[in-house]
Amino acid sequence: MSASDSASNAAKPVLFSPPSGKLKYEAGDFKRVCRSAPLALDDLPYYLLEEDVIPGWRPPRLWCGWLLGEVALFDIVKRHYPDRIRYSGGHELLVANTVIDELPKIIREVFQIPPEFHHLIKVVDAAYNNGKVDMALTIGSTYKGTLPRDGDFIERLQRELFDGKEPEWVLCGMRWGWSKKRPAPKPKAQKTS
Repeated sequence: MSASDSASNAAKPVLFSPPSGKLKYEAGDFKRVCRSAPLALDDLPYYLLEEDVIPGWRPPRLWCGWLLGEVALFDIVKRHYPDRIRYSGGHELLVANTVIDELPKIIREVFQIPPEFHHLIKVVDAAYNNGKVDMALTIGSTYKGTLPRDGDFIERLQRELFDGKEPEWVLCGMRWGWSKKRPAPKPKAQKTS
């Protein structure tokens, strides 16, 4: 085996882990961790999907969707569904409310998402690879699964709302790092009479 073969077979670092094998994150690690995302739809490592792959550790949450930011998501509503824009009593635009509350409802209704998948359609805070956090429309997560790929839901969303752009795996703005799992509570001993 050549040196290049052994280098290519070397273990790859676990994505989003603390630097240099440390067991906890330090100030500034968030931006460094963010550089590993987004991941292409088909490039998600198995260890980010299953909780028990690395014993005692819970992987970070990744959202599957489109991280475009509040303004671009509002523009989608404005362009395609202007009657769904929310206003305050003083007729001021409620941009965040429109995006967070109305956009998921619109997706569920217009794209006829089956009720068992409604919980997957959300607007969440996710991180760009530079560490900036903004809004993303998501169709699932590493914790809850995604819309089925065998239907045409994802393809229609891509085509009709996102100019053909595929969804990506983006890092959660809150659960961005690996965390120690709490041990399961021990069952209480039953009293014997």
